[in-house]
Amino acid sequence: MENKMGAGDLRMEDVLKMDKSKAMNLFRNRFMRYKNMVEEIGEEAAYEKMLEKYPEQQKALMGAFIDNDTIANGFKKAVALLAPMGFITEVIDVSKDGRDAAIEIQKVCPALPLAKEYGFDTPCHILCEMEQEAARRAFPGMKASIVTKQSEGACACIFQYERPAQNKIYSAKRPSILSQVLDIIGLIPTLLGVALKLLKSAILRQISDK
Repeated sequence: MENKMGAGDLRMEDVLKMDKSKAMNLFRNRFMRYKNMVEEIGEEAAYEKMLEKYPEQQKALMGAFIDNDTIANGFKKAVALLAPMGFITEVIDVSKDGRDAAIEIQKVCPALPLAKEYGFDTPCHILCEMEQEAARRAFPGMKASIVTKQSEGACACIFQYERPAQNKIYSAKRPSILSQVLDIIGLIPTLLGVALKLLKSAILRQISDK
């Protein structure tokens, strides 16, 4: 049985062998298939057709990282898979008030130049928006949104994901007093530098006022 998990998407056995060349071929296949389907059945129907098996893929791939962990921890582990594809990613845990939440920052979008080759102004609708919609369908209670887009002139693509916190894997721990003290100690050289600059500025003002 062919183990394809979506229209123009990667196969499960290819995930660990993904590199930038294979990723570009994956993106090209998505753009090409979507463009052909839009011409045949219209944009709305083409979008739904592309999404048909995508939630199943998200459930398998994304679930492997977040089913038994927080979104942020899971996404941080997935960064190792994204790097060979050409993505430069940072993940920030923004969980609070019973919400398991993370911000994902993509500094580089390797698919951006490819979209124009196939007549699309942006790859977002076909790639990122579709990926997030698949995540919402795959994980009930999951919220996903795009905060900024490189295709619209932003320096990075920023995505936010959140869901109700799972008590067995999540606890909003405040930093200990010791860790806060150590953080402050680590800032001492920077704070001294600021103080010296302020002192120098004050002395120069006094000299100029004389």
